[in-house]
Amino acid sequence: MCGITGVYTHRPEIGLHQEAVRQMTGLMERRGPDDEGHWTDEAHLALGFRRLAILDLSPAGHQPMVSPCGRYVIAFNGEVYNFRELRADLEARGHAFRSTSDTEVVLLALAEWGEDALRRFNGMFALAWYDRDRKRLLLARDPMGIKPLYYLRHPQGVAFGSQYDQVVRHAYCGRRLSLPALGLFFRLGYIPPPHALFEDTSLLPPGHLLTVERGGEPRVRRYYAFPEETDEIRTDASAVGTVDEAVGAAVRRQMVSDVPLGAFLSGGVDSPLVAAHMCRASERVRAFTIGCSDPGYDEAPVARAYAEALGLEHTVDVCGPRDCLDLVTEGARAFTEPFADFSSLPSLLLCRSTRRHVTVALSGDGGDELFWGYPRFWKMAGNAHWFRLPWLARAAGYALGRKGGKVPRGVLFPDPGAWQFDGQCFSGLREADLRALCAGAVPLPPGFEDYRYPGPLQAEPLARWLRQNELWGHLQMVLLKMDRASMHYSLEVRVPVLDLEVAATAARMSPSVCMKQGLGKLPLRGALARAVPPERIPERKAGFTIPLGAWLRSELRPLVDELLLTGDAYPEGLLDRATLRRLYQEHLEGRDRTRAIWSLLSLQLWTREHLQPAFPLRELAAHERSLLCA
Repeated sequence: MCGITGVYTHRPEIGLHQEAVRQMTGLMERRGPDDEGHWTDEAHLALGFRRLAILDLSPAGHQPMVSPCGRYVIAFNGEVYNFRELRADLEARGHAFRSTSDTEVVLLALAEWGEDALRRFNGMFALAWYDRDRKRLLLARDPMGIKPLYYLRHPQGVAFGSQYDQVVRHAYCGRRLSLPALGLFFRLGYIPPPHALFEDTSLLPPGHLLTVERGGEPRVRRYYAFPEETDEIRTDASAVGTVDEAVGAAVRRQMVSDVPLGAFLSGGVDSPLVAAHMCRASERVRAFTIGCSDPGYDEAPVARAYAEALGLEHTVDVCGPRDCLDLVTEGARAFTEPFADFSSLPSLLLCRSTRRHVTVALSGDGGDELFWGYPRFWKMAGNAHWFRLPWLARAAGYALGRKGGKVPRGVLFPDPGAWQFDGQCFSGLREADLRALCAGAVPLPPGFEDYRYPGPLQAEPLARWLRQNELWGHLQMVLLKMDRASMHYSLEVRVPVLDLEVAATAARMSPSVCMKQGLGKLPLRGALARAVPPERIPERKAGFTIPLGAWLRSELRPLVDELLLTGDAYPEGLLDRATLRRLYQEHLEGRDRTRAIWSLLSLQLWTREHLQPAFPLRELAAHERSLLCA
C-alpha cells in the first residue's frame, strides 16, 4: 500500500512544478513510511510516490517504476491479487521481470494490453501510467472504489493524488467552492464520487479511467460495470456453498504478504467468516478487536467466542468513549476531505491498535452491500407494492398501520428512491435546516439522479436496484472511512468480500436467498455456520458507539464555540449565523442535533487542518501567473 501524486502539463514546463510535487508527496508520508520516490521526464510529467512495503521489500520494488524499454512509467498504489497468473501470461509473451512485486506486473501488463489490462486486474488500486512516446497519462481506480484517486483539471494540465489535500494545495486549484458538492456534503455527511468540494476537482469514480494527452482535454470513462444480475442461484444450499467457496478463494488470494498479516474481528458475520477462511489457509492467524468499556455496546464477548471457536490468536483493546474524544483532532488530520461520519473515531482506534502488531489486516467490509445485509433492504423491498397506490391511500395505510409498525413511514415518500436517499442522509440536516442555513447549498448537482428509481414496483427488481445504489453510494463512504483511518496509521486493509469473483457470485444470487423475514446476507451466515456453532452467530451485532451528543454539550463545547459560533464559519458568508446558534441551542436544550452539529463542526475542523496555503510554483513567469489566477 502506498500513495501517489503528480502533475501533468501540456507545455514542456514541468520544472516549474517539481518542488510542488515533492511537497505534495510529503503530505502522504503516513500512507507510505518506508520509501519515497520521484520521477520526471523533464518536460510534461512529474510523479511522486510514498511506499508502504508489502510485497518484495527489496529496492527492486521502488517506485515510480520504469519499464525495461524505458518507454513506460508507473506509480501504483494498492495490490493486484492475481498478479502471479498475469505474470505467467506475460512471461509466456516474452516479458522478463526484475522483481517479485505486483507493481512490475501491472506496469508490463499495461504495456502489453493497454487500457484493456485494467479489466484483468483483480485487486484494489489507484495508478498513474505514462507513455513517454505519446506523452499520454492514464489514471485509473479499482472497480469497487477501495483506493482513492483525486484529480484537478486546469487549462495548463492535471494535478492528481491519493489525498484530496494534495490537489487542494497545488497552485492550479482556485478553491472556488462547488455549491452542489457542498449540498451533497450537507445531506450525506461526505461527498460521493465524482464530486469534490471545489470546482474543477473530482474523485475519480470506481471502475473508471482518465486519459490526457498533450494539448487535449482529460477524458473520463468507465471500464468496469457490475456483472449482469442473473438470479440463477435461487436455493439456500446452493447459495451457501457457492458463496463459501468464492470467499475462501478470495481470502487465500489476499493473504499474500511479505510482512505480518492479521484480521479484524467483530461480533458480526463478515469478518469472522474471513477469519475462518484464513484459519483454513494458515496455522497461525492473529485477529484484532476493539472492545468498549460500556457493556451495552461491547462486541468483544461475541468476538472472543468466535476466536475461541476458530482457534485465533486474539488481541482485544478495550477502549472507553474518552479514547475517541482524544481522537477528534487527530481524525481531522486523517480525513483529507470533508467527512462527517463519527464512526470514523472507533475505526481510527481499531487501526491504531492493529498496527502495533501487523502491517496488513483483512476486513469484512462489503458483505452488507453485496448480499443485502442491511435491514433497510428488506423493509424497502418488502413494501414496494405500496408505491403502486396513490399517495392518499398510502398515507391512510400508514396511519392505520402505524401503531403496530406494520407500515413504515417510508411509504410516504414520492418513490422508493426518495426513501433510500432520505435513509442515506447521515448528516442530520434536513431540507428545512438547509434552506435556513445555506440556501445556496440546497440544490443537488445537475443531473444527480442516483436515487431516481425507474421501476418496476416489485420486490426483487427494487432489491437489485437498491443494491446497486448501496454499492456506488453508501459503500463508498464505508471504504473512504477505512482507507483514511488505516492509512493514517500506515496499515494496509484488504477487503476479500469485495473481490471481483465474490462480486460476480453475488450477481448470480436471487434476493430471495439472501434475505428473509428481516434478516439479510443469509449465504454469508450459512457459510459462517460451517465454521462456528450456528447459535453463536447473533442476528444483530453491537456497534461501538460514542456519546458524541453529550460531548457536544460538554467537553467539545469550547470547540463548537470557537469554530462554529464565533466569527464567520466556513464557507465564509454562506452560513446563517442565527441558524447555527439555533441548532446548537436546540441541542443544548435536549433535542438531539448531534449529527447536524457534528457535520458542521467536522467541516470547520477539516478547513483548519487542510486549507493551508498553496505550494508555490518555482520561477513562475508573470504571464503564467495570470493564467493560473484567471
